[in-house]
Amino acid sequence: MKKRFSKINLFLFAGFLLAGQSCTKFDDKMYSAYTEDTFPKTPEQFIAVTGPVYTAARGYFDNYFSLQSAGTDEVIIPTRGGDWFDGGKWRDMHYHTWSASHEVVQNNWDWGFNAIGTCNRVLSVLEKAPESETKAQTISEIKAMRAWYYFLMLDAYGNIPLVTSFDSGTELPATTPRAEVYQFVVQDLEENLPNLSEDKSEATYGRPTKWFAHTLLARLYLNAQVYSGTANWNKVVEHSDAVINSGKYALENDFLTQFKPDNGASNPEPIFSIPYDASRATGNTLFNRVLHYGHRQTFELSINPWNGWSAQPAYFDLFDNADNRKKQWLFGQQYNSTGQPLDYNGLNVVLDPYAYNLLPGSDFDIGGADDGGRLAGARCIKYYPDKNQISNNAGNDVVVFRLADVLLMKAEAVLRGATAASVTQAVDAANQVRKRAFPINPEKHFTASTLTLAAIYKERALEFTFELTRRTDMIRFGKWEDAQLFKPANPGEEYKRLFPIPARARANNNKLDQNPGYNL
Repeated sequence: MKKRFSKINLFLFAGFLLAGQSCTKFDDKMYSAYTEDTFPKTPEQFIAVTGPVYTAARGYFDNYFSLQSAGTDEVIIPTRGGDWFDGGKWRDMHYHTWSASHEVVQNNWDWGFNAIGTCNRVLSVLEKAPESETKAQTISEIKAMRAWYYFLMLDAYGNIPLVTSFDSGTELPATTPRAEVYQFVVQDLEENLPNLSEDKSEATYGRPTKWFAHTLLARLYLNAQVYSGTANWNKVVEHSDAVINSGKYALENDFLTQFKPDNGASNPEPIFSIPYDASRATGNTLFNRVLHYGHRQTFELSINPWNGWSAQPAYFDLFDNADNRKKQWLFGQQYNSTGQPLDYNGLNVVLDPYAYNLLPGSDFDIGGADDGGRLAGARCIKYYPDKNQISNNAGNDVVVFRLADVLLMKAEAVLRGATAASVTQAVDAANQVRKRAFPINPEKHFTASTLTLAAIYKERALEFTFELTRRTDMIRFGKWEDAQLFKPANPGEEYKRLFPIPARARANNNKLDQNPGYNL
């Protein structure tokens, strides 16, 4: 599949513009190699100009991954003796006790608004180029990427600054209400969608197409009630059907194939992916987070992984033994690459999904003994470890949108009240996903009576582990305040469905209002 570095991937490293700097003030000097006589004219030149917009996306699987995952029920990052304490930041994420100065909260804000600033910088160059079809398409692609970045920020922080142009002045942007940001993103996507390519190929891989825009719009409308206070379920169906009926995408026969180290443009299911390469497009470090130290011998790695992120027992127990998706979990006896029981420091490595035993007097430390806390928890290898990793980086491309999500969004929208499709169509959509997981167990397939919202919520957990949808799903289904391992339920703290505006951002811009419930 991949393992060739295509022209588009090469251009992702060829941008001429500096990335954005300030998280709420886009007023830095812009450096550009372009003059009136040398504005981009060919498709290759346009790609080169837009490179920084796409390289910025690689922070999605670092900053945004931590923000979206670490407070959900799909994972726990316990302190294991001295390991993974990290100043208590993972405990705070798990217990929902983050503050406006929290490292993950601040780093994600900086990443997201730097990326938005980069989009605005690139647009300021493209808008001066001679008119052409390529110019129109490229501008729409960058606006679609900006819409995606804004979607991520409005989902996480809600009320945020809305900046849509590169401004060399000194005026600082004020906070814009979440509902207004949502309306802007929807409108911008709908206006630019007609100019986007319908092609699904190596040439458009890693760039937004019409199907990217339809999927993002479906995701926005799915959460419209959360974001704006007004539901719009028929729009979810409309945009989902546009993708489904395009004929461009099909479910992978093997669920895990699309996440392997050689994944890429030839996979039929992903709608939008972020290209990674162990040497030239770094940032996919997930294998380090999840694997036990000894898994170096299992996957023929050149380094010892970090032995941290693992499944909460209740989440792990959602997976039926007959479900093909359970293959993404490592648990029980572990083996080296030759099939022998895995030995680490003279200890047989047996991962126990349930052995989360707190040390006396601690509420998050399960101990650092090799035969204790370090063996606790099932480990997710949905993104199969890349034996060709270099240092901490793997080459698996990261899937952002895929057809299974579109199918389940359509089904959920019908159950919530959409009239643009029938219950029969909803069952069919959900069963396309379900039948892949249970191909020889028809009794596990959905019917009109078993396809409920609770069933959809569970199915999304089974299907999208570590695909950065869980926090948003938990909030939409009213589960964000529920109890988790070690963490009691926190009713009355609905304000934590938004993260605080970071203290550093507000120190740099006094026009930013703090989200309700948080200390100023």
